[in-house]
Amino acid sequence: MKFQNILFVQDSSPCIRTIKIATALYYEGLNIHLAHRNKTPDEAYGYGNSSFKSISILPKYRFKDIKFIKQLIIKYNIDLVHFHNQPDQLGAKLIESKLGIPIIYDQHDFMFFKHHLSKKEKKYEQVCNEEANGTVYITKTYKNEVSQYYNLIDNSICFGNYFPQNSILESADFLSKTSSLSKKLNLVYLGRISEHKNDHRNIVNVIQNLSNRDLVIHIYPSKNKKYPSFSQISNVVIHDKLPYNKLIKEISQYDFGVTAFNDEVASKLPHIRYAFGNKTYDYLCAGLPVLVQNCLDDVLDFITNNSFGFVMENYDEYNNLSSSEYSNIVLNIIQSRNQFSMENQIHRIVEFYEKTVEIFYAKT
Repeated sequence: MKFQNILFVQDSSPCIRTIKIATALYYEGLNIHLAHRNKTPDEAYGYGNSSFKSISILPKYRFKDIKFIKQLIIKYNIDLVHFHNQPDQLGAKLIESKLGIPIIYDQHDFMFFKHHLSKKEKKYEQVCNEEANGTVYITKTYKNEVSQYYNLIDNSICFGNYFPQNSILESADFLSKTSSLSKKLNLVYLGRISEHKNDHRNIVNVIQNLSNRDLVIHIYPSKNKKYPSFSQISNVVIHDKLPYNKLIKEISQYDFGVTAFNDEVASKLPHIRYAFGNKTYDYLCAGLPVLVQNCLDDVLDFITNNSFGFVMENYDEYNNLSSSEYSNIVLNIIQSRNQFSMENQIHRIVEFYEKTVEIFYAKT
């Protein structure tokens, strides 16, 4: 069964995962259309609009959403809808509307793990997981956790938050290491940090422990603001937020990237333990070995199985590396990382589309 036109639907501003997948599919020759709410890709991230054949803003009044999407399906001869979740309400309504084409549910986040859901919200999540024509999960472990709550369909795929090929920084463009001057290992952390006690991104204690080992930690937070709980720690440098491509080159001057959360909170939450966000791939794009917290199961397996870094708590393993040992780890990253680019993984999504379309029309 041939297909050409895919409609991405997201009941929010398109997230970075949505943009990365759409861009890779664009290079595969597919026409990707977008229906979304709030900001466009360019407005949210500074790029991404050009990856879509068309971009449509969902109606102001939500009761008009389904009629609006039906019109888009006819207008653009859509073969398949790929719904990107959070929230799930619109995805469930699309599935229940029987649009005459397959609906794929892409679970960026399992909301049951993260929020107190109302009875209606649980029902929406159940419909998406149990009644879509195909489902996409970030990791196998995450999917297994979801399966404890819902009867998942057989037609599914696990597909990570892979990085865009053009984000890779070549070794010739790496900056000189700051550690050559400071004589201390320099680490970097990317992304949101928090000073709220129960927030899983409150990593003050993690950073303090690293500082106690006389390691220098550079933090590039997602928002430019003052973080007194972090800045008062010795050996910590808070930097301004940078555009993505500038950021990747900037962090190449450090020795290791850090993937960590508030371990008192994260170790108890499946959506943290089994999640696999973007920062780990960002470090690899910059040629940096990764230090990953022991409680983060899926990222830990990925890093250790591919020899891309170390368990963060095992200080002696990475603090005493010789220059040749460190260079060999970086060389392994450079030689192996391409396989984890979105462009080198996207064929799996295309094949999943093909399978989903075949299954759908075999039943009709």
